[in-house]
Amino acid sequence: MTLSRRTLVAATAFLPVAGVAAATFSDAPGAAAAPTQPPIRPRADWAGTLAPKGPLEDEPDVRFLLVHHTQTPNTDTAEKIPGRLQSIYRFHTSAERGWADVAYNFFVDPFGTIWEGRAGSLTRPVMGDATGGSQGHALLCCFVGDHTAEPPTPAAMASMTNLLAWLAVREGLDLTGPVTFTSRGSNKWRKGAEVTTEQVAGHRDMSATECPGEALYPLVAGQLLPGARALLAPPTPIASSTPTPSPTPSPSGTPKPTPSASTPPTDPLRSGVDDVVVAAGGGLLLTGVSAALGLLSGRRGRRSAAEQVEQDHGPADPEGDEQADEEPDQRL
Repeated sequence: MTLSRRTLVAATAFLPVAGVAAATFSDAPGAAAAPTQPPIRPRADWAGTLAPKGPLEDEPDVRFLLVHHTQTPNTDTAEKIPGRLQSIYRFHTSAERGWADVAYNFFVDPFGTIWEGRAGSLTRPVMGDATGGSQGHALLCCFVGDHTAEPPTPAAMASMTNLLAWLAVREGLDLTGPVTFTSRGSNKWRKGAEVTTEQVAGHRDMSATECPGEALYPLVAGQLLPGARALLAPPTPIASSTPTPSPTPSPSGTPKPTPSASTPPTDPLRSGVDDVVVAAGGGLLLTGVSAALGLLSGRRGRRSAAEQVEQDHGPADPEGDEQADEEPDQRL
């Protein structure tokens, strides 16, 4: 008997009735999952009318994601975060730095809120800036806080992990291994140098700086990269076994025998399908469909099952304090 795909799909609707369990797999076995965009507060929520002071360019060749910290006090309350981001904007666009906008594409605060930083970053890969020079090929993701001695909060780590995974998908990064690119120049990598890095890296990997801090830097490779990579991994199959029915006692107390595999079929329409194991629905493993087909045939008379289905984001100068203190040696 030949079973059409539509017949099998319809038959699965009766599996709970027939007492048959199924094993489910992803629709595209081996394909990476596609994390959706996490909740991100748009730039307007912290910047208001603070617009970029010059043109911004898109990054044409994103190879990796770069993690920073603002090195600002860890005492900010949630209500002070917008003001903190505004003060970072004022420093980054001052004569001392001279950048057109905040340097980073995204901020993650200690409370787990993700904020759009440099204008346009929510929808496209906008080129960032960095102390010590920007060697290019990266999007910049920055923790709000000082992680020299104190690591980010669990909420911030979780949100950064989600942000990195989503950006990886958006920019076509697989996070599976190192990448190599030609530096556009920084105080660590001269222009034209060949640089190899993991696809999630810390600022100090690209510039002569202590950023993102001693307490955070090891977590970039130890937690953020593997965490984001795991979010891109194929889902693990969820399988369940077929339950073994217990004998039903007869009125006399004698158990009714369980039909053996040799028991001949009683319905000609079901003949030959009692032991069928069929793959259908792009990875749904079905077993024992004969019982479901039997229900179909019982309701529709002598027609075949196939025929039946065919019808049917504070202090005035946060990062400025940090950056000014370090400027002679440009630690950040």
